[in-house]
Amino acid sequence: MENARVIQFPSERVSKPSLKPHRIDSEPSLGQMVGKGLTDATMRELAMKFANPKTEKDLRNRLIFLLASSTGLRAKELVGLRFSNVTHSPEGDILVKYRKKGGKFGYTVILKHVFEEISNYQSKIGEKSDFFLLSLPKRKNGKRSPLSTRGLQWIVNSWNVTTASGKLIHPHALRHTVAQKTFDHFGSIATQKLLGHSSANTTSNYYTRPYFNAGSVLNWG
Repeated sequence: MENARVIQFPSERVSKPSLKPHRIDSEPSLGQMVGKGLTDATMRELAMKFANPKTEKDLRNRLIFLLASSTGLRAKELVGLRFSNVTHSPEGDILVKYRKKGGKFGYTVILKHVFEEISNYQSKIGEKSDFFLLSLPKRKNGKRSPLSTRGLQWIVNSWNVTTASGKLIHPHALRHTVAQKTFDHFGSIATQKLLGHSSANTTSNYYTRPYFNAGSVLNWG
């Protein structure tokens, strides 16, 4: 009896469905930054608080508030601003080049009256530094140094006001405030340029309000 020959046919293996969820590249959820900035009332309160500076500390507080509330820069970007990086746009806007998060360079507009405040600040304290923002005189030698990121954070914390969600103010809260106001008035592309975001979609997701107040038409009285 001859040995039986077994013929093998190629089989199609059916892959089992993976129990692990597929990874999805997620974008920021809509309105993620709502409540992280300051209210208009708090911004007006700070503007009035710093309107008439009398001491060097007051002058610096005013300058920090004016710079942060008109540029939306991060704390590290603010303390790195220098006169040697100032230039002008074809339209005559005052621009300053700064190093962004990640190491790339960007430009921000310094309003004319804010730039004058910077010069006024250094003139009144008797300094001529390349850096916009300086520390208070050191106790040992009376010298000032460029303001540090941590120093800026401490100063803004000391203003002792809260964000819209009730948290103590910090430099990034001012960035969110500027971003939300700019987004509401000019849209995502303008806000993306102001903040230095890589994508207008990211900016839009951050600052699109996830609610709408229709009270002006939904009043049945």
